Amino acid sequence: MNTFLKKALPKAIGSSINVLAIFSPKTAAKQAFKVFSKPRRGKIGPHHEEFLNPNLEPKISVEEHHIQPYKWPGTGKTILLVHGWESHSHRWKEMIIRLQQENYNIIAFDAPAHGYSSGKYFYVPLYHQALNKILETYQPDYLVGHSVGGMTVLYNQSQKESFRTKKLVILGAPDTLESILSDYQKILGLSNRALAALDRYFQDTFNFKTVEFSSSAFARKIKVPTLIIHDKEDTITPFSGSQAIHEALEESEFVETEGLNHSLYDIQVNEKIVKFLDQ
Repeated sequence: MNTFLKKALPKAIGSSINVLAIFSPKTAAKQAFKVFSKPRRGKIGPHHEEFLNPNLEPKISVEEHHIQPYKWPGTGKTILLVHGWESHSHRWKEMIIRLQQENYNIIAFDAPAHGYSSGKYFYVPLYHQALNKILETYQPDYLVGHSVGGMTVLYNQSQKESFRTKKLVILGAPDTLESILSDYQKILGLSNRALAALDRYFQDTFNFKTVEFSSSAFARKIKVPTLIIHDKEDTITPFSGSQAIHEALEESEFVETEGLNHSLYDIQVNEKIVKFLDQ
């Protein structure tokens, strides 16, 4: 797809949603949500299989989805790794190799609509349900989440019914759903009418307003030690989001990096995580 089409297609989709919002706001909101929550990348490629396939665990059913976990066994404490949007468990490869040196028992899983897991759509409340099942099954000591995976970890651990872990590591997480939707509105050129309809869809479907759904709000309910790492040059999720999360947490350590962007792939980042978990 050439550059013109890449730019024009989202605007065309947005225009159709805007017209629909005039005549049928509920239908427009449902369509906007489907576009918002449908990943375009994140499946396993041949070059990922050698690392992942030997560590496949039995799939776990969550609603109508089949979630794929992985296990790198160790005799130490159990760590659960939670990836972000349009990613999968292979993103943790270098961190897993480092954690294996400490003999941790390592669990990862592919989110709905990612990796080997089933589904077409991905959103935090659904990811939370999948995470709950994985937590119940493996009962980890520590949770590590990247990007929207980090947001999902914070949401999950702020809920009373969730299995609680002893420490959290949050990498490059976004703060507010409102800011994510603001970017979405710009990309598609959505009208304020269409965005308001989408906000009502969130209220009707998930029982929260978009303005209320925030990592820093969830963080206020979390009491366990938490390590936050975010790159100042992150072009995907604003650095300010992690600052807000850090300020909201009761017990947290905030590490700023430069030049790593959103992925945070780095030997020193892995070392900081190992040091924090070993404390």
